[in-house]
Amino acid sequence: RDCHCFARIIDPLSCALVMQNNGLHLAHANQNLELFDAVLPRFGPLWQRQGGIVVAQLERHGLVSLNTAKAMALARDKVQCLQEFEQHAIPFPTSASIESMHSFDSVLEAEFQFPLLLKLNNSSQGFGVALFTDKSSLQRRVAELYLDEQAFLIQEFLPEAGGVDFRLLVINNEVVAAMQRTAAAGDFRANIHLGGQASAHVASSEEIRLALKASALCGLDVAGVDIIYGKNGPMVLEVNACPGFEALERVSGVEVAEKMIEFLRLKNKKANNTKNN
Repeated sequence: RDCHCFARIIDPLSCALVMQNNGLHLAHANQNLELFDAVLPRFGPLWQRQGGIVVAQLERHGLVSLNTAKAMALARDKVQCLQEFEQHAIPFPTSASIESMHSFDSVLEAEFQFPLLLKLNNSSQGFGVALFTDKSSLQRRVAELYLDEQAFLIQEFLPEAGGVDFRLLVINNEVVAAMQRTAAAGDFRANIHLGGQASAHVASSEEIRLALKASALCGLDVAGVDIIYGKNGPMVLEVNACPGFEALERVSGVEVAEKMIEFLRLKNKKANNTKNN
């Protein structure tokens, strides 16, 4: 509000990383990307590789990013993310990364009961998440994913949650807004894009503790942390590196976009002060 600034939307798929003996640079038809001061990444899991390349290269040239390329990559690697949670005592639903059909039967029998969930590693907004009630249908789907070389997780289903989860938005180690999401009738996924309903939520101290710890472990300065309740209390369901916030703004009254930009300006100012000292 109190400065003259401008923004440009850059499609990461329109950029190319040019590698030469004297260094690397990003090529774009209409913009000299390295003349910008900061970057606010907003891309989904399907574009993680190319988006991450663009953000990482901009960071190499001194641009400050709302979230770093490294942190976003960690948050979107479901297995590595859950490994961090396990090591630091953050509760989450029992999950398994099954690398071949050879271990499929033994893992299912030892660790899971039906129904259970299958989550693609690039799932987003509830798409790529499916509920399976029997072994044969799950086995067919897993075989298809192996052929397509798609990464996925098997995860326990929590019927006690009743199709309800909670989204907490973290900015700069503070929960600035929260909402409850309730799945549409006949669905188990509470995602707003799939017809889920959002309502205002006052986060508990335990929910806040989990959200701050999970986002910090991923190295994220801005994160949408999804929390679900099982029989033993709250668990972290997922950490989102580029969280959607339209519904969150609507039910909480918090201007999320403004807070993100304010934090990015602060982060850029601190980085410039460090360079000059």
